[in-house]
Amino acid sequence: MSRRILVTGAAGFMGGRVARWLSSRPDTEVIAVDVADGPAAGDPVRWVRRDVAEGLADLLDGVDAVVHHAFVLRPPRDLPAAARVNVTATARLAEDAAAAGVRRIVYPSSTTVYGAWPGTGFHTEDEVPRPVPGFTYSEHKVAAERLLFDAAGRGGSEVVVLRGCVVTGPGSDNFILSSLALPFFPVPRGANPDMQFLHVDDYVSAVAAALDAAATGVFNVAGAGTIPLRTLAAVLGTRVVVVPENVLRPVVEWSWRLRLQTRSPAPGLAFISHPWLSSIDKAADELGWCPARSSREAVAAWAAER
Repeated sequence: MSRRILVTGAAGFMGGRVARWLSSRPDTEVIAVDVADGPAAGDPVRWVRRDVAEGLADLLDGVDAVVHHAFVLRPPRDLPAAARVNVTATARLAEDAAAAGVRRIVYPSSTTVYGAWPGTGFHTEDEVPRPVPGFTYSEHKVAAERLLFDAAGRGGSEVVVLRGCVVTGPGSDNFILSSLALPFFPVPRGANPDMQFLHVDDYVSAVAAALDAAATGVFNVAGAGTIPLRTLAAVLGTRVVVVPENVLRPVVEWSWRLRLQTRSPAPGLAFISHPWLSSIDKAADELGWCPARSSREAVAAWAAER
């Protein structure tokens, strides 16, 4: 049977890859939604320029599943505007999908919802999220997850949440990797956490598994293995500059407030100071998904393009 799948945030890196892959399947019709323009005419995907917060009820008729990528990824300066996209629009989408009878919503969340804390091991999906205070990206992901599951509990669509690590590969623009690719990179003294990365092709295969499997709930997705922060810097040809945290933190915060840098305010330092690793056993057991590439291979694919 043919399926109709709607992808929000489809002009972005991850959403675009998912929409293009789905469109290559002969049994799938794709509706791609974004506030930005899609590809030129002739693309097999049906592109609709729309703000998700304004509602998608007229587009959801006959839709079997939604993959919801619309999200402000970079640390925002306009917090209300980011919350409108990240949280309010997600609530509206859940309502519209339930009213239209959409069977399933796949939502890409993040392993950053577990936070980055000293002495932690591999996080599992049964843990209560504990995002770093002030790191808006994680806080909004937690809020969006709750909204979707609350709607599902009231008789809405089935929900599959994919908590991913940094998704990378050719064409990606992640602030952690782009920062590490600078000639010099300041690191808090003593910090060298192991990190995980996921190749975008493995992310797409995880979405495919989430759409096809019967299982619902939360699943961590990450590349195989880990790579220490300082090893990663060496691979990228970056010189690490060690700075005491009590010096680095105010410098990062004030440079953010004064708009001298656009990468992250001070709470983002947690993710280069402490581990935020996740176990992917549940995804293997219940979705039948495993990454084809390691964390190192995912980074290498990104670095080769640059």
